[in-house]
Amino acid sequence: MAGPPKKPASSAPVRGRPQTAPPARGGGAPPANTRDARTVSLEAGRALQRTLDAAPSAAVAVKAESATRRTADTALAAAGTITLSIAALPIGADLVARRLEELRKLISMTEPRVRAPVEAGDEVEVDILGYVDGKVFLAQQSAWLDVRPNVFLPGLLEAMVGLTPPESAVFQLRIPEHYPVAEQRGKVAAFAVTIRRARRRVLPDVDDPIFIQLTGRKVKTRAELEAKLADELAEERGRLCVDEAKVGLLRSLYVAIGVNDAVPDDLVDEELRKRWKAHIGDAMALQGVAMDDQKKSLAEFSTAHMRAESRRTVWEQRCLEAVADAHGLEATESEVHKIITELSPDIRRGDVESVLYQHAAISKDIVKNLRLHRALLILLAKATVTFDATPVPENRIILQPLPIAGSGSSAGSGAPKTSGEMTAARGLKRPPPRAG
Repeated sequence: MAGPPKKPASSAPVRGRPQTAPPARGGGAPPANTRDARTVSLEAGRALQRTLDAAPSAAVAVKAESATRRTADTALAAAGTITLSIAALPIGADLVARRLEELRKLISMTEPRVRAPVEAGDEVEVDILGYVDGKVFLAQQSAWLDVRPNVFLPGLLEAMVGLTPPESAVFQLRIPEHYPVAEQRGKVAAFAVTIRRARRRVLPDVDDPIFIQLTGRKVKTRAELEAKLADELAEERGRLCVDEAKVGLLRSLYVAIGVNDAVPDDLVDEELRKRWKAHIGDAMALQGVAMDDQKKSLAEFSTAHMRAESRRTVWEQRCLEAVADAHGLEATESEVHKIITELSPDIRRGDVESVLYQHAAISKDIVKNLRLHRALLILLAKATVTFDATPVPENRIILQPLPIAGSGSSAGSGAPKTSGEMTAARGLKRPPPRAG
């Protein structure tokens, strides 16, 4: 089983084994508000052990079809040959400081800007519709954003300073060369912006005893709070390391046995369209964008890379379904109820049935995801997983252009959290003129 060793590590690979981290420079114990890579690797090993221990036992299903069983057996055999080395990066004081800032924002108060212009540092609720070459490339609706410089769209948020909600404006700027989408780098973009509301956030003092008490960490001083946050971040990063191992296993399986497998084109098309809708398609439909323009957007979205990613996703799901079927994995009604109450604590136990009746798709999705996750754990138990302090390549960090208001940092990558779906501004039927 996976997990941190109870005895000194041998030279043979052990699943879940933390790698030895280099000693801190200058020697001595690390600061109280940091955690070294070895601490994080131990947390990851424990998280992996707990995850595998909590997985329900699986038996070989008697009624599984022969093709399904062959697919499952092939995946299990391949998983046993896979070795994953996951970066268990240390928790630095900067990450603790950002988490502390998140708590300040969580416990803070806001003051609305009433008939007053937006100021730097405010938060604004905006509709944004961005155009490049006359085509929509960025859309967002009723989203709260921080009015502060943005590395991907420099000047856009700063240009909102001085506008008085509700007010609309059109801005033009040149997209920088480091923008995530290569085809749009260096081009002039036009943004139709409507500011709905604005507010100023009043943050508490980090040394205020009332603030420290409201964090719910049961500590009395800022130093104790920072040490507590460092422990929490180490545990969180440990869990994220396990999540990364799950993703890495699926990617490795696809490379080993899935690349040459047959995947139905109609399922790939469906997955590709699902991705497009989540990215911008739903927003375009809600705003009444012409069907021809939606089709053009889908065609432009359907690059060779996106199609390859959609194919991989479909294969991974079909592989996990085969493993689940071959091992008779199921989810009970009580498990579905438990997940719903955990996701929505305000729902009373007696109301869960009503929720499931009104939203039948919720129960279906939960059951499917539970089965696939349990199948993934069966595969993960076959692989060899180690956690070390290898730096994460920069190209593995996924960056998006607009962080939401009050967003902080995750313990996973240290990159800012970003907004999710992008939706269009209301009432804009045609793109503004192209820049000269």
